[in-house]
Amino acid sequence: MAGRIGESVLSYQHAYHAGNHADILKHFVLSFVINSLNSKEKPYTVYDTHSGSGLYDLLDNRSIKTEEASLGILKLLKKNDYPEELKSYISLITEYTSENKYPGSPEIEKRLIRTQDNLILSELHPVEFENLSKNIKNGQNASNIQLHKRNGWEMIKALTPPSTKRGCVLIDPSYEETEDYLNASKTINLIHKKWSNGIIMLWYPLLQHRKNEISQMINSITEESKKINQNIEIADIQLKVFEEDAHKEVSLQEVLSDKDKKNPPRLYGSGMLVINSPWKLQEICSKVIPYVENILRN
Repeated sequence: MAGRIGESVLSYQHAYHAGNHADILKHFVLSFVINSLNSKEKPYTVYDTHSGSGLYDLLDNRSIKTEEASLGILKLLKKNDYPEELKSYISLITEYTSENKYPGSPEIEKRLIRTQDNLILSELHPVEFENLSKNIKNGQNASNIQLHKRNGWEMIKALTPPSTKRGCVLIDPSYEETEDYLNASKTINLIHKKWSNGIIMLWYPLLQHRKNEISQMINSITEESKKINQNIEIADIQLKVFEEDAHKEVSLQEVLSDKDKKNPPRLYGSGMLVINSPWKLQEICSKVIPYVENILRN
């Protein structure tokens, strides 16, 4: 699962979840958006509010324990009949999985931006930030990459709009705290008003017990966006790996201690809401998502 378990708690470790079905959706959309920005020479800025460590070891005991990568990206990579629209993402990810790694969003962003573009990353968790600093620099003098050890909501509100005018932001909280749903809508509505042409990507979980909060969040963002531009392009893309009614709420500790895997995962899928969606994103996802769902469900 993406993001943190509450930045006030600072306990989340994405190593348990790297390469799961939520990452596949999030990173496919992210790479599509950045590649769309690359279609023009003008520079742009990418923001990432909840960055994590940036790079993950799939042989880490935490990854092996949950088996989320095995049931996610590693399962997908066993296939070879990918839709044309998925091949660019697969090619990128395979460069890392061939070395038993999985790239988080900062690593993908670093790989795809050009020398004239800027990348601004925020991470509050001290261990995650330390790992991010090591992974993202990796011996390079990356003058166009900024790292901020600060609250992601605060960072994006303070640093937008960018001087480049063009760009995108990935907002990816944990949603373990109820206030994250409200923070997401409030923050997006605020930054969209002052950066009307920015591409805003919001990852969100599909959780049966949070349906009301999720619906209210999406409706608020959509309504406020249309007040700014009635004809705005908004893509709402969902990837569902499990049946919604097949799930019950259990704690993370119960999931991790369930050796027989009797308790289903809390997430039955996830979504990406994209404001100022690039041309054809929704159309391409309508081809890619059913393919991915079919593989991960079986």
